[in-house]
Amino acid sequence: MIKQYVFGPVASRRLGISLGVDLVRPKTCSLNCIYCEAKETTELTLERREYVPIDAVIAELDEVLRSKPELDFITFSGSGEPTLNSGIGKVVTYLKKEHPEYKICLLTNGFALGDPKLRKEIEPVDRIIPSLDASNAEEFEMINRPHPDLKFDGFIRDLTDFCRNASNEIHLELFIVPGVNDSDESIARFVELIRPMKVSLVQLNTLDRPGVVDWIKPSTAENTRRFIAALEPFVPVEAVGPFRYRTKSIVHDPSLFTGAEKRILDLVSRRPATVADLEVALNRAGSEITPILERLFQSGLLEIEKQQRGTFYSAPHYKK
Repeated sequence: MIKQYVFGPVASRRLGISLGVDLVRPKTCSLNCIYCEAKETTELTLERREYVPIDAVIAELDEVLRSKPELDFITFSGSGEPTLNSGIGKVVTYLKKEHPEYKICLLTNGFALGDPKLRKEIEPVDRIIPSLDASNAEEFEMINRPHPDLKFDGFIRDLTDFCRNASNEIHLELFIVPGVNDSDESIARFVELIRPMKVSLVQLNTLDRPGVVDWIKPSTAENTRRFIAALEPFVPVEAVGPFRYRTKSIVHDPSLFTGAEKRILDLVSRRPATVADLEVALNRAGSEITPILERLFQSGLLEIEKQQRGTFYSAPHYKK
């Protein structure tokens, strides 16, 4: 049965298997971002109220979770900004009380995180992913097209304070818009803004599906690496767009690699390869190779790039 407020589970490139929870009507938000996959904001607002009935949301969640699906996260996301719903705290409390085995994630534009009431409501959320797409007020107006009462300086002050003091795991998302927020000066400003925030991870994103305007292009792998080189000395980095990268999570002992892992790493360090290429080279089925590739990627030993001929795996270009 199709649900009105709960969707999935879906395979998320950032969150694994995720069950989505939509707490606002399409398209209700405090921003009108030019890259948004949910399209143009039709209700540009800062008002927090019960945009969709929270009791109905909880009833749908209860019906879905009763079957104990395997999930990595239950994620507040969907048609707009979830923190605008004044009942988000009630849903969080319900999930932590009735289904404590599941982790909760909040995807947010971050512009309500200065509100003490909201901070209390989302305190039990396991992972929060706020966005920072602009390095100054000019980029903010061009990329995020905010409600008139939202100001960039106030947002940075509140976001920094939240990230430094929250007990949640914070992954900060930065959406790269080539030609707007990727100059050398912009990257230097991002470094100065993010360094004091003490976040667990910076996720670099870029266009992967059509947004609101037609002139945005995806950041190339080479361009994204410029952000990685600037940010990685003080914070782990993950690229989650068409080009995928992860900071190495641990020091790896080559003697502990399996034979297949050693062979794959040797091959892709010489030239990028697709799964089809590796099937031929290793004489193994793709279904066997793919889990090995994912393990190596999660450890930061591979980077991934979508190209016209397919998805290519290679050894990371940037090393600290």
